[in-house]
Order: sequence, then structure tokens, then C-alpha cells
Amino acid sequence: MHWFYDPTFTRDSTKIRGDEIQHFKSLRIRVGEELVVTDGLGNSHSCKAIDPAKGEVQVESSRQHDRPEVRIQLIQAIAKGDRDEMALQASVELGCSSVVAWQAEHSISRWDGKEQKSLERWRQIAVAAMKQSQQAFLPDIQGPLSTSDLEPIGHGILLLPEADIPLSEVDLGATEYSLVVGPEGGIAKPEIEQLNASGFVAYRLGESVMRTSTAGPAAIAAIKTLRGLW
Repeated sequence: MHWFYDPTFTRDSTKIRGDEIQHFKSLRIRVGEELVVTDGLGNSHSCKAIDPAKGEVQVESSRQHDRPEVRIQLIQAIAKGDRDEMALQASVELGCSSVVAWQAEHSISRWDGKEQKSLERWRQIAVAAMKQSQQAFLPDIQGPLSTSDLEPIGHGILLLPEADIPLSEVDLGATEYSLVVGPEGGIAKPEIEQLNASGFVAYRLGESVMRTSTAGPAAIAAIKTLRGLW
């Protein structure tokens, strides 16, 4: 069943917002087809398509979802190509609660002068990933932030290949985690020191060195597994 996103949609709505109508067309939604509309705030509505060309639907039932008991924030360094976007997409599909774009010292790609445009693209990717994974909560997307602006929400985790502590020993009593993932060139030593001073603890993910596009999603999956959520 296909999911759609409309932040203004309620159980009394009869039409989905205009920009999602294109999604109707691309998926070739037909009259009578069942679908789900979420407002991204934890509410989902099971609907039946009445007039796909106009985005008209009929709500058949509504559900309010509980927020996950464990919330994970991804602090993702801006990276070249689409590696940061790959990390963002996978992390949202895996159920992260929020994402922060981090302008690290070694980030090859820079958002200077195009902050709003880049942030909006990240938000669009998050929306698409939320719909693809059929979730009712849209993660909050913020940034870009500098290293001095980063503070952990709950237990702060700094992913470093050279860290002494394996992620398997992470605090399993926390309800919130903040994961810091560096750029392609790694995290500069002064940044590591600053992040440590801000409350982030260094952990390593196994014995291999992962790309910036895979480290965050791997850590999210590990934490959820360790917590018994999967």
C-alpha cells in the first residue's frame, strides 16, 4: 500500500495537497485504490482514492502512532557527491528521529551561500524516505551547524575507527542517542577534542573503516538491535 505525506491532512480531509497529486500520477493510483496519508506528526489515515487526478480521497480510518521509545539523532557531516544524502535516506528509513547537517572542517562539499536550498533538498529526501518506509513521523532536519554548535541529545556517540570502546558497549539505559558521523577525510583532531568536551564519547564500529554514507545507518541498526527493538 502506498503512503503519501500531507502535513495539513486530517480525518476530515477529502483531498490531498497539490504537490502530492504528482505522486499519485507517477504511481498510477486508480479509483478505489487503498492508500495511506500521514501528516508526519504521528497520524496516519487509511483512505480510498475517489478521483486520483484531483487528489480526492475518502478517509476510512485514522490512527495515532506512539513515538518510538528510543530516539536516535544523526549528526551527519556534509560530504561530497551524494554520500551524505545516502546516509540521510537510509537513516530515515531505519527510523532516526532527527538529522543535523554538520559542516565539518574536512567536509569537501560546502553549503556556503546555498544553505536553504541544500536544507530543503535534505527535507525532501527525508519525506521520500518516510513514505517509502511507511512511517508516520517525519524526522526534524536542521543545519548546517558548526562543530561548536553540536551538543548531544541524551547519550552522545562520536563514531571513530580508532576509538577504544566498541559500540556494543554503549549505554543501553539511555532513551535518546546522538550519533556524530564525520566526512570523507575524517574528523580533525581539534574537532574531536571539542566534541569530547561537549559530551560526546568515542566509539568504534567493528574493525573496518566505513564510508560516511554507511557509518550512521550501521550504528542506528546496531543500537536498535542491542536495545532489542528489532
